[in-house]
Amino acid sequence: MITLGRGKFELDIAPDFGGAITRFEMAGKPVMRPVKPGETNVLEMCSFPLVPYANRIAGGIFDFGGRTYRLPLNFGEHPHSLHGHGWQAPWKVEVLSRDRLSLVFEHAADAWDWAYTAEQVFTMTEDGMVLALTLKNRADKPMPYSLGVHPYFPRRPGSTLKASVKGMWLADETMLPTDLVEAGRLVDLNAGQVVSKAPFVDNTFTGWQGPAIITQPELGLEIALTASDNSAFLHAFMPEGADFFCAEPTTAMPNAFNRSESPEVTGAKVLAPGAAVSLEMRIAVRAL
Repeated sequence: MITLGRGKFELDIAPDFGGAITRFEMAGKPVMRPVKPGETNVLEMCSFPLVPYANRIAGGIFDFGGRTYRLPLNFGEHPHSLHGHGWQAPWKVEVLSRDRLSLVFEHAADAWDWAYTAEQVFTMTEDGMVLALTLKNRADKPMPYSLGVHPYFPRRPGSTLKASVKGMWLADETMLPTDLVEAGRLVDLNAGQVVSKAPFVDNTFTGWQGPAIITQPELGLEIALTASDNSAFLHAFMPEGADFFCAEPTTAMPNAFNRSESPEVTGAKVLAPGAAVSLEMRIAVRAL
């Protein structure tokens, strides 16, 4: 476990467990959901990286460059490949100081037939933290990709999520996107959604323009979540009855590699050999 700190803020990261965040607090109050001591399941932690693809690939199968790729199903009995490799791998510490940490993950070509390097740089700021997730294609051929970050926030009776979004993708029973509809079909993020009053949500919202504002009246905190311009998608996960919810910046929608719409709609992009791309997430916190 590595602890970073600056001012009122402390951040714990577990390099061996997906390079995940395990604690983020302001003056002892949880900015991200509390994690049980000794927890090793990345899905029970505060946040983890989505690299080299975000969310789901249907059946783990996609076509690219005239070839069909078949990826392992990596999430129990779930029928789709989920969240890439980084969240299930150890990361190596490259740079460490009191308020900054760089972690690196190297992937050799396998079923995902591209070698790549991923880096996470955590930087503490006066009002919170910044996470930069970078992907570099080390293969000699173009690589499809999407990036994301998967933060979990405490859910209290008054917890509210507000974000400027234009549309929302409905999803089937396995949470693959089906139809693009108006943003307010399930929840109203534009007006501000009280999470405890939401139905089950595991959907991607389009046309996101930050910040996403998370208000936590019971904790006396307001959180502003912003991301770099290449993240026009905000994936919301609000399981009914849970003590958490997620607001996930991503560069593409789920199953983007298999969609017939244009890359401008899906977010599916291609990284040239030797090229790199980054997604930056900033979390700023103030006391109410």
